[in-house]
Amino acid sequence: MLFGLACEGVTDQITIENILCGYFKNLDDEEITHLQPLFDETDRKQKDFGGWQMLLAYLSTARFRDDVLNNKFIVVQVDTDVSNETGFDVSQVDANNQPLTSEVLITNVIAKLVETIDSGDADFYQQHSNKIIFCVSVHSLECWLYAYHNKKPLSKPKITGCYKALSFLLPTTEKTYRCYDELSRDFLKRKNIDIVVTKDPSFRVFIQSLEKIEDLVNNRA
Repeated sequence: MLFGLACEGVTDQITIENILCGYFKNLDDEEITHLQPLFDETDRKQKDFGGWQMLLAYLSTARFRDDVLNNKFIVVQVDTDVSNETGFDVSQVDANNQPLTSEVLITNVIAKLVETIDSGDADFYQQHSNKIIFCVSVHSLECWLYAYHNKKPLSKPKITGCYKALSFLLPTTEKTYRCYDELSRDFLKRKNIDIVVTKDPSFRVFIQSLEKIEDLVNNRA
């Protein structure tokens, strides 16, 4: 499989799937598989428990390491809204209690994810880093969707309360696979991805990571 998705939940998976299909030329959703949480294609529902705790647990397992070996690339997605919770342990503020920039917070979260991966097998990340793509949404993936669907100019990126703001903007919003598929379908067009790159810093960091493998994916045999 070309891409495997390891995320907090299925709403994140379908959003990232649409981004990948929109960003890369001729990428079909059949080349993308949902690894964590597992997904039932028949009823379009999550098979197992999701959430950041289950994601971190998965990253240290032999199943994750097998998935890395059996897929060309793995996208690992997590929101930062829970990063300061016990067990995640990544602060959102600096020594002066000032909020970290999105870029610094993403760097710190990635360090935690790498540490978790290597806790299952020392140096596994270093040996396979070219296959593992981190997708860290500050502070939630809904902020990316809000940045796209809110057509008004923002004085600064919105990174808190994004699900509530998205629901106010689009009252039919609900936390389901089907709804998030509809909310993110515009990302199937590259021009719409480019719009959010200019509006949301964590989205921009994710897209920059895709740029590094763009030629490999687009020129695949």
